[in-house]
Amino acid sequence: MNDQIPFSQTEAVRDLSAILSLIKSGRAATRPDLQRVSGLGRGLVAERVAQLMTTRLVIEGAAGVSTGGRAPRLLELNASVGLILCLFATLAEVHFAVADLNGNILSTSQDGGDFASGPHALVANAHREWNRQLKALGKRPDDVWGVGAGIPAHINSAAGTLIDSPSLPSPWIGYAFGQELSKPYDVPFWLDTDDNLLAYGEVRAGTIPKDTTMLYLAADMAIGCGIVIEGKLFRGAQGASGNIGHIPGYNLSNVACRCGRRGCIEAQYSGEALLRDTRSGIREGRSAALAAIVGEREPTLADLASAVREGDPLAAELVSNAGFGIGQVLAATINMFNPSRVLVGGRLLDTGNLFLASLKEAAYRHCLPFVSSNLQIAAVDHNGSTGLSGAAHMAIDQIFLPEFMGLWFAKGTPRDR
Repeated sequence: MNDQIPFSQTEAVRDLSAILSLIKSGRAATRPDLQRVSGLGRGLVAERVAQLMTTRLVIEGAAGVSTGGRAPRLLELNASVGLILCLFATLAEVHFAVADLNGNILSTSQDGGDFASGPHALVANAHREWNRQLKALGKRPDDVWGVGAGIPAHINSAAGTLIDSPSLPSPWIGYAFGQELSKPYDVPFWLDTDDNLLAYGEVRAGTIPKDTTMLYLAADMAIGCGIVIEGKLFRGAQGASGNIGHIPGYNLSNVACRCGRRGCIEAQYSGEALLRDTRSGIREGRSAALAAIVGEREPTLADLASAVREGDPLAAELVSNAGFGIGQVLAATINMFNPSRVLVGGRLLDTGNLFLASLKEAAYRHCLPFVSSNLQIAAVDHNGSTGLSGAAHMAIDQIFLPEFMGLWFAKGTPRDR
């Protein structure tokens, strides 16, 4: 441990966090690089690097390029010194993972999203899966540094409780989800909505500029939105931003939503709604193509895509209406936030190209011209790995913030905070 470090000095913590961030991001790989980029003096950089190396957070690798004299040693984050337990849940499925401190997913598993059984069942399943994965990796619970989780509910981040959710049964509301997930490991936890973690996973993947303003439309069994403003998640005053699915749609005033209101686009155009209308259309004999494709089993969203390709009018109507109806509301959100790009993910993309084409048509038609002039709307592969990556990076980024790092660094790990 490193209990000689003067962590009563705020500047020391800030320096350590900044240096670690530079090494972790690859912006600085040697001590001279750290001096140049951080603006800190040679002696202070050497001292802070030594402190990071004492706790095994930073290690030396191969020799770098010499600019005269002895070549400097390359510095890197020792990503294996700690682990993050990750959970990402949508209405349809739950993903579990173990990640290293670089956010690399080391092990994953998946289960159905059975929220009707209550929160205790999911927590117990998470512990079983995580413990199994740790054992398979040759790791122990003592190696865990934190828990990151996303779930389709509004979150009280500080308390780790679920405030509200139109999608989840009432036993979930008020449940101390974060505390119960992390209890066996005695580590800090961070919770967010599933939509936010999808957006954050895309940002941290490095495929888009870090300072971008972006909307992530989760067009899935439910409909949500993650909002990123200049590279940072916008959560709103109560952590409930992004409820695009509960904005009233055009001519939908009589459609009841499970949130208790009427006219929400989620009630008419979500994946659950389309499957409901598909079953109804088959039952009423309005689509011979869908009836033949589905047979005796339950329909899927991919069945709609197949029927559209066969020229089925009902399937085409359902898919195009969903894309256009969501696109109209998306346009209002675009006008509000003026993003540079919109990423669209989720199972509604399984309905085929007609959905995305209809969504784009409505969005561009209803956006102000100067707002949409350089706007990019693109489909992305919405899957558990993106959400798990968002969960891992959410926890890692918080662990290494100066205000949190100061609570544990001198003691050794976040377990000792």
